[in-house]
Amino acid sequence: MASPKKPVKVRRTLGGWRHPLALALLLVAIGWAVGAFFATSDKDFPKVGTVPFLSDINGWNWGIAIVLALVATSIADRTRPPAAPGSRGWRYAGVAMSVSAVIGLLWVVVFYVISNTTVHIPFYSDLGQWNILIGMGFIIAAFGFATKWE
Repeated sequence: MASPKKPVKVRRTLGGWRHPLALALLLVAIGWAVGAFFATSDKDFPKVGTVPFLSDINGWNWGIAIVLALVATSIADRTRPPAAPGSRGWRYAGVAMSVSAVIGLLWVVVFYVISNTTVHIPFYSDLGQWNILIGMGFIIAAFGFATKWE
C-alpha cells in the first residue's frame, strides 16, 4: 500500500511591490516628498521646525523624491514574478478605466467652472487648487486600469 503524498509547498517570491527594497525606497520617496513640501513652503514640520539639510537643497528635494520613486518602481518591475500561463486581464478593467477617466475629467471641469463664481460646494470648494491634483489622479488611475485591460 502506497503512502499518501504530502502536498508540495510553493514558496512565493518576493517580487514586484512585495520586494523589500522596492517598498523601502517607495516609503523613503514619499517621506522625502513630504519633507520637500515642508522645506519649500512657508510651513514648518509639526513639532519639529525646519530641517536644515532639506532647506539647504531647496528645489532638488523634488528631484530626489522622484528619482527614489522611479528606482523603486524599476525594482518592483524587474522583480515581478512571471504571470501564470493562460492568465487573462482583469474583466472590468475597461469599465473602471472609463469611469475613472470621466470622473477625473468632470472633477477638473467642475473646478474650473465654479472657481471664479460664488457657488460653494461643501468640502469640494474648500480643497482649492488640490482639486486639479485629485482630478489628475483619477485620470492617471485610468491609465493604470488601461494596463490591465485585454
